[in-house]
Amino acid sequence: MENDLKNIKQKIKNQEAITSELLIDFLSTQIIKNNIVEYIGDYPTFIEPVVLGKNVIIGDDVLLGPNVYIGDNCEIGDYDEISNSIILDNVKLGEIFKLDYCIVAEDSKLTFKNLDLNHALIKGSTELKDEMEIKKLE
Repeated sequence: MENDLKNIKQKIKNQEAITSELLIDFLSTQIIKNNIVEYIGDYPTFIEPVVLGKNVIIGDDVLLGPNVYIGDNCEIGDYDEISNSIILDNVKLGEIFKLDYCIVAEDSKLTFKNLDLNHALIKGSTELKDEMEIKKLE
């Protein structure tokens, strides 16, 4: 799993094209069973399989899964719904996000409310939706 994550991070860093096939391949081969050891949050719902890294904070009434990887030191906002997606390390997501088949780049801080995306690479640090970077997966 670590090598696949490094490959994805390197592609993002080098601004290489990331395909939907790469995302689907990672989810289908690496996210095959739950790994939910520890998290902070009230009333989350997990639909298998879900993998959580260390120091993950999950907001109220969050729905995760199926096929979700969340890296270390992430914070997921209240009422977020995330499926078939990769959230890399050190990410903070705002409230009422709905992400399906998305990758959120390492160190992204998206602290606004209301986002509904699918098949996208998302990155940036902003409080305004219009200032984040979105690239559709090919």
